[in-house]
Amino acid sequence: MTAVLVATALLAAPFSSVHAQSRAQAAALEERMQQLDARLERLERLLESEALVELMRKVDGMDRDVRELRGESETLRHELEGLRTRQRDLYLDVDGRLENLERGGASAPTPTSGATPATLPDGPAAAVTPEAGDSAAFGEAIVGVDSDPASEQAVYQAAFELLRQGRYEPSITAFRGFLERFPNGSLASNAQYWIAEAYYVTRDFPRALTEFKRVNERYPGSNKQADALLKQGFTHYELEQWAEARRALTQVRDQNPNSSVARLAEQRLRRMNEEGRP
Repeated sequence: MTAVLVATALLAAPFSSVHAQSRAQAAALEERMQQLDARLERLERLLESEALVELMRKVDGMDRDVRELRGESETLRHELEGLRTRQRDLYLDVDGRLENLERGGASAPTPTSGATPATLPDGPAAAVTPEAGDSAAFGEAIVGVDSDPASEQAVYQAAFELLRQGRYEPSITAFRGFLERFPNGSLASNAQYWIAEAYYVTRDFPRALTEFKRVNERYPGSNKQADALLKQGFTHYELEQWAEARRALTQVRDQNPNSSVARLAEQRLRRMNEEGRP
C-alpha cells in the first residue's frame, strides 16, 4: 500500500503542476482579453469623437457656404434693384421727353442749353405717316417730298411718330432717311439726337454713344448739345466707363448751371459717389 501511495503521489505531482500552469495561463489570457477590450473601447470612443469632429467641421463648412450664398444673393438683389432703377429712370426720361413733345404740339423737346427749340408741324402729317410695320411706305414718302420747311417738318413728324409708338428700329430708319433728305435742316440735330435716344432706350449702348457724339460733332451749338452730352455721360455709366461718365456729367453740370440737364447730371454724379464709383 505504501508503494501504491508513493506511486500515486509521484504520478499526481505533474498533473497538479500542469493544472496550476493552465490556471495561470487562463488568468493571463483573461487579463489580456480585458486589456484588448479596454483598448478597443478607447479606439471606438476615439473614432466616434473624430467622426463627430468631422461632422461638425462639415456642418461649419456648410454654414459658411450658406452665409456666402446669402451674401451673393443680397449682392445680386442689390444689383438687380440698381438695374431696375436705371431702367425706370431711362424710360421715365424718354417718356417725359415724348410727353413734352405731345403737350408742346408745335415745338420740339424743351431745350436745356438756352437755344431756341426747333418747331414741329402744327398737326399730324397723315400724308407721310407710314402704316404700322410698313417701313417702305416711309421711304416712298421721303422720295416724294420737296425740300421746303413744310416738307421737312412733315417728314420729321412722321419719323417721330414711329418713335413715340415705341417702334424704335423703324424710327431709326426714318430719322436716317430724314437726315439724308435734309442734312442741314433746322431739325437735323433733333433727328440725330433721337436716333441716339432710340439706341439708348433699347440698351444698345455702344451705338447710342456713337450717335450721341455725332450730335455735338455735326451740330455744334445746337439746342440738343447739352442733352446729347448728358446722355453721353449716362451711356458711359451704363457701359461702366466711370471716368468718362464722370467727366461728361461734370461738364454738363458746370456748363449749364440752374438747368434741368445740370440737375440730372448732379443726380447721377451723386449716385456714382454713393455707389463708390471712381
